[in-house]
Parts: sequence; structure tokens; C-alpha cells
Amino acid sequence: MALLIPATAQQKGKEIKFAGKVTDVGKDTVTVDHGDIKGFMGAMTMPYKVDKVDILATIKAGDRIEATVYENDYTLYGVKVVPAAAKPAEKAKK
Repeated sequence: MALLIPATAQQKGKEIKFAGKVTDVGKDTVTVDHGDIKGFMGAMTMPYKVDKVDILATIKAGDRIEATVYENDYTLYGVKVVPAAAKPAEKAKK
């Protein structure tokens, strides 16, 4: 008996961690400026589709995000905004 794996899982390929800075949010894409992503692509700024369009309502230009991409798929999965680090003066007050 053969094990059936959904075609979409086979097509996605290797999971890769993605991080960058949002430069623009569109109707169904987010444009991200990112550094070199080893095993995926060089540093660039480009628009990406997201797996859940609702996340675009919570993202704005200037936000830093993290997500997962797959080597054969340019969609961002599990997008989350990375909280800005507290400034040194703010840390000292706490």
C-alpha cells in the first residue's frame, strides 16, 4: 500500500526561516526588505503573498516581521510582527 502525501506538501520543499522589514502593505501582498536568505535568495526588496490575508490589517511599513517560506513557494506563512527592542534608557527605568 502506498502512502499518499498531498501534492502541496511535496511542492513546497524545504522550510526556510524568513525575516525582514516591511516597506509597504498592499491589498493582498506585503513588500519586505530582507537580507540574504541562505538557500533561498539574495538580499532584496520585493512583494510577497501571505498565507492569511487578515494579517495584513495588523502590519504597517516599518514593522519587522518573521515568517516561514519554502524553497519552491514565495508565499509567507505564519507571519508575525517582531516587537521592537526596548531602548537602553527604557530598560534602565524598569
